[in-house]
Amino acid sequence: MSIDPAVVENKSPTMSEEEFKAAVQVGNLRKAASIAQQMMKSPGLFEIAVVGESGSGKSSFVNAFLGLADDDIGAAEVGMVETTEWSTIYSHPEYPNVFLWDLPGIGTPHFQSVEHKITDTYLSGYDFFLIVTATRFREIHANLARKIQENAKKFYFVRSKVDQDLGAEKRKPNYSEARTLRQIREDCQAHLQRAGVNDTQVFLLSSWESDKHDFPLLKESLDQELRHAMLQKLLDTSCWTLQEKKTALQKTTRKQADFSGGPGAIPLPGLSLVADMAALMDCMRDYCKDFGLNSDSLSALAEQVGKREEDLKAVIRSPLATDIKIDLVLKLLEKCVGEGVTFLTYFAWSVPVVGALFSAQVSFGTTVFMLDNFISDLAEDTQRVLAKALEGEEKKSRQHHQELNLPVMHGKKPNQSNLSWRQV
Repeated sequence: MSIDPAVVENKSPTMSEEEFKAAVQVGNLRKAASIAQQMMKSPGLFEIAVVGESGSGKSSFVNAFLGLADDDIGAAEVGMVETTEWSTIYSHPEYPNVFLWDLPGIGTPHFQSVEHKITDTYLSGYDFFLIVTATRFREIHANLARKIQENAKKFYFVRSKVDQDLGAEKRKPNYSEARTLRQIREDCQAHLQRAGVNDTQVFLLSSWESDKHDFPLLKESLDQELRHAMLQKLLDTSCWTLQEKKTALQKTTRKQADFSGGPGAIPLPGLSLVADMAALMDCMRDYCKDFGLNSDSLSALAEQVGKREEDLKAVIRSPLATDIKIDLVLKLLEKCVGEGVTFLTYFAWSVPVVGALFSAQVSFGTTVFMLDNFISDLAEDTQRVLAKALEGEEKKSRQHHQELNLPVMHGKKPNQSNLSWRQV
């Protein structure tokens, strides 16, 4: 059964992502966190490629992962000869937007060679990879692993059919299952390291015993990857949104500087100081509120995510709205122009005409520079606050999913099950 590629490959933002972006844009961090928490419970589009040589047990692994027997309707075809001739897609048993792709065996005519087919463009079509092998680690696996990491993608190395290895070892004296599994794992890790591939998880399993060895751990780890990918996507969205907001707000600092520089040009000692400080303090407090870094917003956010408000404030490096006082603003201005602020102020007051005009120009430039920096700091602080607020949500979302006690899906959606429209 064929499928419109747009059904699977449409990666435009969902409505929830747009709502999350809109909440960040207006500084409603509590709503942004609430949307993120909901999205973490059901990860968005995520495509997993199952790759390996012919006969490595890829299709059997896919069936075991989906909770299907090899002869169930909709199961991946398995056999003694190469049976996967096309890239075939299967929906995840728990998440409707997550798909497993069973690819033709590496080295077969349908896949050709790693060098020929594993290109940057090809790899970009998948979010995660499971490299499956039933034999010892070979150079073809090293080439594939390196290429995946070069493209900033992640993968797990799956050593399948360990039941056969254990069966063979049982005939030897002093047999130990734990020692045999440890030796297989260490061998895989050693070959990966020699190939220049580090920090990679290795899972040992048997598709005939999906409740034993590393199979449960693989599912749990992959579940964490899904949620982490969703969280990272949201944080990337917030980062770009805050950058756009920063740019827009920095355009408003010129208007504030005009107001600040005007009174500064009047040769009356003290007038510029009073006018500037009052206006700048109000302006800076408004910026804090715009980003959601005021007390009310932070309190609501802390309540939403179940964290202490003090912990959220601890990652903020710029002044809080309640801390914005005259002495603080003076320190920030002083930081922008150094010790010359005192001299320029005296110069403006002691030379009424020339000094005042010069002071007005300096006041404008200093105010713009200080406010631009302040806005930039607020954008970075907001990103840090959101990251802190959503810290640990992967685990909380997983616990929520487990509490629902959802059954494993043995069937698939009519328009998404056992679909093969993309040839490798």
